[in-house]
Amino acid sequence: MSARRAPEGTLRAVVVTFNTKDLALDLLADLGRELTRIPDSQIVVVDNASSDGTADAVAVTYPDVDLRRLPENIGFGRAVNVGAKGAESGWILLVNPDARIDVGAVSQLLDVAKAQPGHGLYGGQFIDVTRLTNEDSVAVLPTISNLVAYATGLAPIMRRLGWRSPPRRMASSPVTVEVDALPGTFILAEVPAWREIGGFDERFFMYSEDLDLCVRMGQSGRRPLYVPSATLRHIGGASSTSGGKEVLKLRSLVTFMKTHWSPQRAAVGRALLAAGVGLRRLARLPYRTPNGRWETAWRERKCWLGGW
Repeated sequence: MSARRAPEGTLRAVVVTFNTKDLALDLLADLGRELTRIPDSQIVVVDNASSDGTADAVAVTYPDVDLRRLPENIGFGRAVNVGAKGAESGWILLVNPDARIDVGAVSQLLDVAKAQPGHGLYGGQFIDVTRLTNEDSVAVLPTISNLVAYATGLAPIMRRLGWRSPPRRMASSPVTVEVDALPGTFILAEVPAWREIGGFDERFFMYSEDLDLCVRMGQSGRRPLYVPSATLRHIGGASSTSGGKEVLKLRSLVTFMKTHWSPQRAAVGRALLAAGVGLRRLARLPYRTPNGRWETAWRERKCWLGGW
């Protein structure tokens, strides 16, 4: 890939919040510390109509932050686009509110992006504090093969046996490396590339919008870069319940397949997803938990099988 000129100028950090008051305040403290190293940078918080006082707490604790209060929850990708709109900086940094940034991570990510321009997206390494693993630092794109493993129940067995997909193994790389996709947890984007592809696809309410962004970035001739030396810790799942989260994830994954796959392949993918959810629902029958994760996903399958 031929190198493209790195954008100059400042950095705009965009944080989307939804009922994550304490977590968001901790993250903003980290961001404030990190951005003192980057002159003329700014922080934009887009609050998705939180009901726990998140926006008020941000306004009081960090009055210099550009706070944008939305009257309703419009979803993650669309809210990021609100925060990124009109950015005059050369870079946009996306950080989840349920993350804690290690010292120097933002500068490390930015330094690598400046030294290796033209990738469009740059992602750091994060440790899942619950599972104590870094394997989610590189995203896995859906394939027929991994959907077959999901549908047949082989996926968890393979994980317990120690097998990891190439992206999961790549997350342990000690050096910067090109990847197919990055999760939206901690991403630095070149503003010209961001504008060229139109930011996030706003059909995705939540989940898989990062996969879609990376695929479209790849289609533009740029390949995302994973920077393992830029590190943070991630709590994960702070703003959604288990059953509702699963429905959102499935609906977004179906939308991704319908967008990027042929109709025939997408139909097979949807059938494999339904089979996998059905299998997990059957496994939960003895527990009699009607509102559990898989019970909810199975009951609402007509909704998520249609996508967004």
